Amino acid sequence: MRWGCPLLLILWSGSAFALGPGEASLSGGVGPAVSLGERTQAGVQVGARLVRGISDAWAGRLGVQSAWYPSAGAAPAPSLHVTTQAIGVTWALDALNFVPFADIGLLAADVRGGGANASWHLGAELGGGFDYLVSRHLVTSLVAHVDYLPLHLTGGYRDRPLQATLALLVGRAF
Repeated sequence: MRWGCPLLLILWSGSAFALGPGEASLSGGVGPAVSLGERTQAGVQVGARLVRGISDAWAGRLGVQSAWYPSAGAAPAPSLHVTTQAIGVTWALDALNFVPFADIGLLAADVRGGGANASWHLGAELGGGFDYLVSRHLVTSLVAHVDYLPLHLTGGYRDRPLQATLALLVGRAF
């Protein structure tokens, strides 16, 4: 109990390393992806994100990721490729060099393959993870997202794609 108050002050205080208003971070990386649509498929994804500080806790976020799901089953079917573009906000709890965060955003997705014509979908993204601030300019992140794309706009792929992704990102703050 004696150390409880100083520890809380340290954990809730601003860090000298975190993104502040007007600062930005650009990162990219790879990780596993799981398509939870008509049939569950495992794949791999690459992604990049640009985060710009609005305040000490809030940031605007732009992201792009591409996930590839290999064909499954005995018959040779085309693989599925989902590319999403996201715009959203991030809320972060700045606790020294370890920064947990939550993301929410809007998505537009280009879905190709799976034996159907290319199609476009709109939806939402919900995620979270943490940044580890290695130095003032080097950031590593572990990010998990769930993407739900219920609005079919055009094309032949009519399944409502739902995917979950996990990525290890490395980036630079500036």
